[in-house]
Amino acid sequence: MHVRSPLLAPVSLLALIAACSSGAAPPPVGNDAGKTGSGTGTSAGSGSGSSVKGSGSGTGTVDSGVSFPVAITYAPKGCSYQVEPPAKLAYTGAVLDDTTSAGPAATAAPIRVRLGLGGNTTEGAAGYADPTTTAAFTWETGAANHAARVKLGTSATALTTVQSGYSWTVPATLLGSAVYLHEVHVCGLTPATTYYYQVGGGAPGQEIWSATQSFTTVPATGAITVGISGDARDTVGTWQLLNQRMKTLGVSAHLFTGDIVLTGSDESLYTTWLDAIWDPTAPDGGPSTGPFLTLGEQLFIPVAGNHEAESSVFFANFAVPGSGQYAKTFGSYNIGAGHFVFIDDAHIAAVVAGSDDPEADAQVAWLNQDLAAANADRANHPFIFVLSHRGLFSTSNHQSDSDVLEARSTLAPIFAKYSVDAVFNGHDHEYERTQPIVPGSPVTGAPTVASGTTQGTVYVICAGAGAQPYSVSPGTVAWRANQIPFGSAAASGSAQAGYVGIYQTLTLTPKSGTSPATALLNVYPLIPGGGDTTPIDTLTLKH
Repeated sequence: MHVRSPLLAPVSLLALIAACSSGAAPPPVGNDAGKTGSGTGTSAGSGSGSSVKGSGSGTGTVDSGVSFPVAITYAPKGCSYQVEPPAKLAYTGAVLDDTTSAGPAATAAPIRVRLGLGGNTTEGAAGYADPTTTAAFTWETGAANHAARVKLGTSATALTTVQSGYSWTVPATLLGSAVYLHEVHVCGLTPATTYYYQVGGGAPGQEIWSATQSFTTVPATGAITVGISGDARDTVGTWQLLNQRMKTLGVSAHLFTGDIVLTGSDESLYTTWLDAIWDPTAPDGGPSTGPFLTLGEQLFIPVAGNHEAESSVFFANFAVPGSGQYAKTFGSYNIGAGHFVFIDDAHIAAVVAGSDDPEADAQVAWLNQDLAAANADRANHPFIFVLSHRGLFSTSNHQSDSDVLEARSTLAPIFAKYSVDAVFNGHDHEYERTQPIVPGSPVTGAPTVASGTTQGTVYVICAGAGAQPYSVSPGTVAWRANQIPFGSAAASGSAQAGYVGIYQTLTLTPKSGTSPATALLNVYPLIPGGGDTTPIDTLTLKH
């Protein structure tokens, strides 16, 4: 049972919203981990292999007492998993694709098409998330309709495979209007293959389709590079520049450690941030004919940060692995030589004096199970990496926050137990990397640098995708390997003062003959106008 220590009471989401709306600085969201209402409910549904026969019904309640329909079950054709959004997310109007009219083009045109990943969270089981052979497409329309289909193929002129999905509505929040979303999952793809696709659908002869986009599935073998970033929330121009770099580098996936926007329940912020990386030339909310940047072109797998505030709006916007009542809050997948784990640390870090949190219990139980299996599978995937939001070991603004220490006390011993190679965090808007370390005694105190046969875990905070930079403690810290200030946090006139952000890539190379498997971390600055192609920090791990 995961019982909270009696620290501080959490700040509510409403307090955050009020502060942001008034123009005042928001409460420190980290101790600003306000939650949306909890929900209960049951769902009943079935889905056929065609993914268009499922149906479901049921009701649930949120804290306000308002009833809402529970989402149906979606069983994608050819996939060994089902999609059933948790009742607590309060989605409404969920319906599988059908052949009714999509409505006028002005409101039915697909916009902000996203490329994500679905699947189950138990490695080795049927339907385990696999970015080499599966893809999930999510998009919006200006009004509700039932059109949820994707056409794809290996040629832009031969989109011969058609797959169906489902649609749903995220009800209006205090900060925005309702959002109309559609999603299709496709399995059985070929690794390292470029596919072209359109999304949309509707009545025969009246279908409305998006412009054609393309993506490449993750390779199954060889050297593979992924991008890792975090904390975009304040400056959309920096976020756009970051994605331009990701496109140039051609990363196989972009992994994000949280805080995409400032307030997670404000859909208008997602509109702005996602428009900027979808088709920057299209009018806000308008249809596109290209050119596209990375949205819908590169696999994007985010984990929630504290600014997402556990909002159903955030969870609706992105397809990530998971099922059951805590879907999308934890999961894992394999990319090349690496096993990647993501975990939404909001409940683990929540400060509720003396109480138990079933969601945190479920996450911790799953994490132990997943990491134990991954540690036993080093022959196939030598490296284990974890992505979560709160920087567990930091010398910046949030280093001693109660929620950070709570997360550290729970998670760091688990990471040490299973010899996790590296943990990637955000939250503190900085770049900072530790030596290979193990938790100290007490765990909430300073860590110990690993020595002898102890492997140790490297913790990396790289949160420079647009958030206002924080200062980092100067001088020597025994367990710190490197720290790089940037932007306003750097010394005036220094090269780092010209960095508007910072991000990293991780290149995984499998073992070959007598050569060990390697994981090469490269850290790059973001400089408007270019000149930022040389790494400013590097680290190579070997197995």
